[in-house]
Amino acid sequence: MSTRFVIDFNNMPKVSVLGKTSTGQGSTFVGERITCSLVTKKTGTGSKPHFHPDETFNYVLSGALQVDMDGEHFVVPTGCLLHIPANMVHNVVATTDGDATYLVWRDRVGELQGQPVLTEA
Repeated sequence: MSTRFVIDFNNMPKVSVLGKTSTGQGSTFVGERITCSLVTKKTGTGSKPHFHPDETFNYVLSGALQVDMDGEHFVVPTGCLLHIPANMVHNVVATTDGDATYLVWRDRVGELQGQPVLTEA
């Protein structure tokens, strides 16, 4: 079986996915046009307000995410998808109910044009 096209997040190093902006730890695969990460945030921890030049999707596999975005405060439960438009200031925190694990897909359009991957608000 060819493994060239199979990404094994379980055996990749777990690192900070957004540096000092977030407590999220996980593994990331960078493709030509899309970045995909498997991220875990510990209970009650998360990111500072920030934005990306690119559109982002977060699919919650377990736990739930408390989100502050565009003047709204809401929870994204297990099995739901969070859509974050490009340049939208947001912060995402694992709820106090437990750790949250989620998949992240972010397009790389801005990054490929030389824009920063993220900017703290």
